[in-house]
Amino acid sequence: MNLKFEDLPDAIGQLLEQNNEILEILRESGIYLKPKEQILTLEGICDLLDLKRQTIYSYVSKGIIPYYKKAGKLYFIRDEIENWIVSKQKLSRIGGVVFTSSRNYKDRGVKKKF
Repeated sequence: MNLKFEDLPDAIGQLLEQNNEILEILRESGIYLKPKEQILTLEGICDLLDLKRQTIYSYVSKGIIPYYKKAGKLYFIRDEIENWIVSKQKLSRIGGVVFTSSRNYKDRGVKKKF
């Protein structure tokens, strides 16, 4: 395609129209480009959840919260944390035993009174 300088405004106009048509098709089909996932540090997750560092460390050590560890530092992906908050089910408690969603149990040391 050979364009002359005087043809550039028309060519740019056509490109903009095509771009708008493509964007409209994407909007209608529900296909969107996913924005870059937001990676949070320990301080960021503390601010997001309004929790203390020690609480987050406790969640990490117990495997309660989704996290990544690289070079000794903890990282969290905001989308995963939001999904974790929404999907987190309450623990079932029966007679001093805690049943988690992974079906593990832990004796809480509760003694029955007779």
